[in-house]
Amino acid sequence: MRKYLFIASIVVFTLCCKGKQTTVADNIVAKAFDKTLKVSDIKNIIELSKNSPDSIEYIRNYLKDWAIDQILYREAADYYKNDEQINRQVEEYRQTLILNKYKQVLIKDNSHSPADEDIIKFYAKNKGRFLLTEPMIKGAVIRISSNSPNIKRLHDNLKKTDQKSIDEIERLSLKQPFDYSFFLEKWTSLTTMSYLVPKQIIDNYNNLRPNTIYEYRDEAFVYLIKIVDILPKDAEMPLELAKTEIAFLLQENNDKTFIDNYLNNMLEKQQKKGNVVINFNRKK
Repeated sequence: MRKYLFIASIVVFTLCCKGKQTTVADNIVAKAFDKTLKVSDIKNIIELSKNSPDSIEYIRNYLKDWAIDQILYREAADYYKNDEQINRQVEEYRQTLILNKYKQVLIKDNSHSPADEDIIKFYAKNKGRFLLTEPMIKGAVIRISSNSPNIKRLHDNLKKTDQKSIDEIERLSLKQPFDYSFFLEKWTSLTTMSYLVPKQIIDNYNNLRPNTIYEYRDEAFVYLIKIVDILPKDAEMPLELAKTEIAFLLQENNDKTFIDNYLNNMLEKQQKKGNVVINFNRKK
């Protein structure tokens, strides 16, 4: 940190030397009228300067640009100080920014996650909206060296895939390491398993059948793939896969309903107090 304070001090010194010198606090690296920049304000610039051939020049140029912006803004603000359009736009932007920020706070403080029951009901009524963009499978994959003596044992255990067989596969992997993945009850995309599954399996997924073990070989490995179940592309998405998206949609709808009700109730309350009057009737 001392190194960066030293760099900042050099930058301030070089800036001040070009005109009338102004004394500033040690932690201030630049000053323009009533605006100041502290070392803490330019931490990210200091970090970026590390990648520059000349870190001092990099920081100096940033401070110079900042100072120019302050000077130019001061001139422009004075030039347009009576410009009603700009003043109105600035106020509109400020109001919009504050309103949006406050709405976010209201939603955050009053937001509730949708219940599982609501998710299930929504899914039942809208299954057709949630379609798979790629094939999904349940099963298991083993990739083992082609010269391993355990291939038949692994094949036999994979055929059963009960807890005893899974434990046996894990024990064998400790004796002779190999890659494997079990997703017997979890829908998984074929592309997710591409690091374990041969390309021909992915390319020819239409030929895969449930409750079937496939064995592929190449020069280095033997691949054992058990398909417990499979869903093709464009099939209806299972609830477990659609749940996250549905929860997001319901959350958005709940938040919108809440904020709409809150604003309408707020308006009605202020109208009853006489603080708000809307006096407009459409002519017939």
